[in-house]
Amino acid sequence: MSTERKARLTCVDCLRGLAVAVMIVVNNPGDSQHVFPQLRHAAWNGLTLADCVFPLFLVLVGTSVGLSIDRDRVRAGQAAGFWPKVGRRTGILFALGLLENAYWRFSFESLRLPGVLQRIAIVYLVAAWLHVRLCSRALAALILTLLTGYWLLLGWVPVPGLGRPSLDADSNLQGWLDQLLLGSHIWKFGTTWDPEGVLSTLPAIALGLIGVLAGRWLRRGAPAPGRAAGLGLAVLGLGRLWSLWFPLNKSICSSSFVLVLGGAGVVLLAATHWLLNGRGRAVWPAWAAWARPLTMLGTNALAVYATASFLAASLRHIHLPGGPNGSMRLQAYLYQGLFAGQAPSDWASLGWSLLCLLVMLLGAWALSARRIVITL
Repeated sequence: MSTERKARLTCVDCLRGLAVAVMIVVNNPGDSQHVFPQLRHAAWNGLTLADCVFPLFLVLVGTSVGLSIDRDRVRAGQAAGFWPKVGRRTGILFALGLLENAYWRFSFESLRLPGVLQRIAIVYLVAAWLHVRLCSRALAALILTLLTGYWLLLGWVPVPGLGRPSLDADSNLQGWLDQLLLGSHIWKFGTTWDPEGVLSTLPAIALGLIGVLAGRWLRRGAPAPGRAAGLGLAVLGLGRLWSLWFPLNKSICSSSFVLVLGGAGVVLLAATHWLLNGRGRAVWPAWAAWARPLTMLGTNALAVYATASFLAASLRHIHLPGGPNGSMRLQAYLYQGLFAGQAPSDWASLGWSLLCLLVMLLGAWALSARRIVITL
């Protein structure tokens, strides 16, 4: 018997597909100067739709860990090869993230070391390790400890060189540590912090652990979905209250941000489970058909995300003759031919994003039609 369940829950795949779909739309505007506000990340404090999708994905990473891994068998030593498998998955994900950062623009001096896939790898590894070793109460206590400790660090420890605590974009403890440990190997040239930086990995792990608790709930058969949704709303409300002192901020993954998005993730899981895997199927059977495209994306979520990222990078770095400087990017050439001038600028830019999503959806449909699931 495998240590990990082979059966999949439609609700988890559906939400994972939703997160990937919105990430593709957010990451691929036709014209970065013309984007609807909710599809832009908040400049610093605040919350937009674009800020919500990656935290939701991290919650679902933990959910898959809690749902699929039989911790009792691992603890009993009946899971030969389990930890090497976890280590291999982590290493492949991290290496794929580095390859994504280096693709078409490799320079060791400025290679970004953190990234989306790297953070997924770390959260997965830590979530799996803690899921095996800690009971649910201990996990909940650890989540609160991580978030409280992170708040105390950023809000009360003076930033070296500044002499006082700061949560400003140009001066905060996360940015100072990123510069100290990573130097030039961070997000964008000229920035002083990385959105997937060193210190913010701690609250990101807390997001994964919230997902682990949700996964354990699903593994028990998802009893009392109303109670789970209520707990999620309570966590969300606590995060909103905390934001009065520690603002919602994706860039540093503030503790209030983690609770708001973690609570929202639990509510969404409870609702989609009721609709797609619970009693809601009898009430609204058509929802399964509506969710099918998202489920196809979610079944091969990492493969779809990575393919979209590499394809977008290729379109940006392949140049064709023409344009005001003698050449133009293939992406700009296609965008101008298909969308520019056909609609108001923001809508034209969104049209390109949706076209990118459609291409990925067709690929996911082809994999689904052949019952291919790409796993690490």
